[in-house]
Amino acid sequence: MRFESYVAFRYLRGKRKSRFVSLISLISVTGVSIGVMALIVVMSVMTGFDIALRDSIIGNRSHLTVEEHGSTIANPDAMIDEIRAVCPEIVAAGPITQAEAVIRVKHRDRDEFGFAYVVGVDPEREQKVTQLADNLTTTGGRQFGAGRLPGEKQIVLGYKLAMKLGVRPGDEVQVITPRRKVGPMGAFSGSGIWMTVSGISEAQMVDWDSLYGFVDIKTASLLTDRQGVDAVHCRLTDPYLADLVANRIEQQLGLRTTTWYQSQADFFSTIKQEKVVMFIILVFIVLVAAFNITSTLIMVVMEKRHDIGILRTIGVSGRSVLLIFMIEGLLIGMSGTFIGVAGGTLLASNLTPVAEFIAGLFNVNIFDSQFYLFDHIPVAIIPFDICWITISAVVLTFISTLYPAWSASRLDPVEALRHE
Repeated sequence: MRFESYVAFRYLRGKRKSRFVSLISLISVTGVSIGVMALIVVMSVMTGFDIALRDSIIGNRSHLTVEEHGSTIANPDAMIDEIRAVCPEIVAAGPITQAEAVIRVKHRDRDEFGFAYVVGVDPEREQKVTQLADNLTTTGGRQFGAGRLPGEKQIVLGYKLAMKLGVRPGDEVQVITPRRKVGPMGAFSGSGIWMTVSGISEAQMVDWDSLYGFVDIKTASLLTDRQGVDAVHCRLTDPYLADLVANRIEQQLGLRTTTWYQSQADFFSTIKQEKVVMFIILVFIVLVAAFNITSTLIMVVMEKRHDIGILRTIGVSGRSVLLIFMIEGLLIGMSGTFIGVAGGTLLASNLTPVAEFIAGLFNVNIFDSQFYLFDHIPVAIIPFDICWITISAVVLTFISTLYPAWSASRLDPVEALRHE
């Protein structure tokens, strides 16, 4: 063992008369540990939510949407064959049409109205492109899915929209769109079609569950009075190939494309910014613990003035004294960091049962699955995040040792031993 490391270990263990300094060192280790644990747990939960929401978006939205420039698609089957010939990564595709609508429900004492985006799909193909069929079940943490995919003059409603309107499968609703219709009194806007609610969808996304309804393509044509479809949406072998496939379609076929990431770019940007801000805020916990290390080392330097004077007198260089106190501070900081990494990883891995235990202990609902749309707290422990947290904690610890170590190395041995 090097001389400096040996002395640093000896100072860290302390003696009976320096029990107070040892207690302060223990508090510093605990502070760093708590800060690192908090960082790991919060970053893991935020990353877990990010991944879970990303998977939900990828499942409910198509990986890639293809459109004509400024016009509807008259022959969607021909376009699907064309893009699949260019892009073998496309494993499924189907036509879609979207219209804004007001949904009206007649109750005994009143009429209920709700706004919706009505999407026309090919039910058979849609099962292979998105999770619409799964959303009509109670699997995967869903609680409200029911019914079946829509047929002619049938509609599937998001469960929040259905709850607002007070309907369930088998009920009748009127879907009113702003299409123009000519009658005996001339042309007028806004006419409705009565439909049967065939199913209730739980997409586990607030906007889809609150604002969307699904009909078949033929019914969508009746609602819009338009020939053709608005777009073709596709499912890929890997959703992260969407940009590559989109560029190929645009360059070779001259069509307009939108990837799943582009459609939700603001959402993903917000999550990323929140994660960075939370990291910066929680780093201040570690920073406070690092200041504790600074104060601990200053107290050690004051206590060891006599020892430092003797060391300098027998020929120990100022550089060695500097290293002794830097090593001591790093030992405190790294001990806290690695304890925090181990504890944080363990806590994050078992966060759901821990949260359930605390909820049972205090009789509170910490994680409402109906509100968050997950039946457990999503956690993702990413090695890259752990590395960044560890490096940040060690760097802050190192910085906290600089001033006390420098002041110890500058101590005049004559002044230190003057009163001995």
